[in-house]
Amino acid sequence: MIGSVLTMAAGAAAPPPAFASEGPETFVTGNITIDVLANGNGGKRTDTRMLGLATLGAGANDLGDGPVAASGYVELQWAEGSAFSDEVVGDSQVISNIEAASAFRALEAWVELTADDGRHRLKAGLVDLNREFDRQEVGSLFLNSSHGIGPEISQSGANGPSIFPTTTTAVIYGLDAGDWGLRTGAFNALAGDPESPGKTVVPLPGEDGVLLIAEAERTFEIGRVYLGAWAYSTVAPLPGEAESGAGERWRSRGTYAAIEATLVQVPAGATLDGWARVGFANADVLPVGTYFGGGLRYGTPDHAIGLAVAHARLGDPALDAADHHGQGADRAETNIELSYLRSLAPGVSIQPDIQYVLNPGWDPAVEHALVVGLRLSVDFP
Repeated sequence: MIGSVLTMAAGAAAPPPAFASEGPETFVTGNITIDVLANGNGGKRTDTRMLGLATLGAGANDLGDGPVAASGYVELQWAEGSAFSDEVVGDSQVISNIEAASAFRALEAWVELTADDGRHRLKAGLVDLNREFDRQEVGSLFLNSSHGIGPEISQSGANGPSIFPTTTTAVIYGLDAGDWGLRTGAFNALAGDPESPGKTVVPLPGEDGVLLIAEAERTFEIGRVYLGAWAYSTVAPLPGEAESGAGERWRSRGTYAAIEATLVQVPAGATLDGWARVGFANADVLPVGTYFGGGLRYGTPDHAIGLAVAHARLGDPALDAADHHGQGADRAETNIELSYLRSLAPGVSIQPDIQYVLNPGWDPAVEHALVVGLRLSVDFP
């Protein structure tokens, strides 16, 4: 029972898109990322596996000369290699943010309208929620999925929310008011098809209920602060309940907040940056009730080292459900990650990585795990 109740928190977040909002009117971009990961001690078993992700995107920026500019983007992806966290380490926060069931998918396909003053924009289509909300810029150095999007969000939904590797339809509104920003979104509540993980599904928005999310951001000279909240319109059974026998039922919902800042700037161009994030979810429905994460990064965009911590805590209902089925559960799973990024050539980087996982999967029968990895990333053209 512990697996069916607690592994709901697993979820990976895609790296940010490899294009900027400024540039040529049309563009093509792509990336190949390969992770070699070895669990050398603890976890479910010792093993080495290779994961891969290839992406190809094409888009057009700022088309039109009227009061509203139009943009569009399509991204396709091929993921190969999965179940390293589930089968080898046993952790639920997901060691690699490119891990996914092997398949060819459409990740994004949207159009966006932007007012000529840049203050208002409207996006609609197949959208990756994590590219609009809860983007942890300092944390993007790290491989662990919790530093891409908080596990209290990624655990939600019948097939996860609209994030890598499975997205769904959405409508996004963004307001840019100088130092202040506001983003709101309405996503279809079901992403993809739970019975066919590799299938791309494009439902009518709201066809399966709605995931509503809003985020406010304040930028400063040295960093930014953001606060968000999300909720599903559909209901879900309490932890441990069968769908057919559900009693009182609650809507999934949560809040999160983060701060990122440059702590020290070196004249040579390197910076010491830090971030901290906290998230809360309705523990009456979802296993992870509280999440704390953060860390430090020192260096430049091409050469950096960082240390991060991700701490996901189960709520009392999930603990009670595990005890009821005679297996028990630890309160928290904690991941400590040390990562080093080095650019070898323009668009080519290598990244040695070490992660130590305490209480993988919150399972008392699984020992702490030590994972050593190496990431190779190639951008093109």
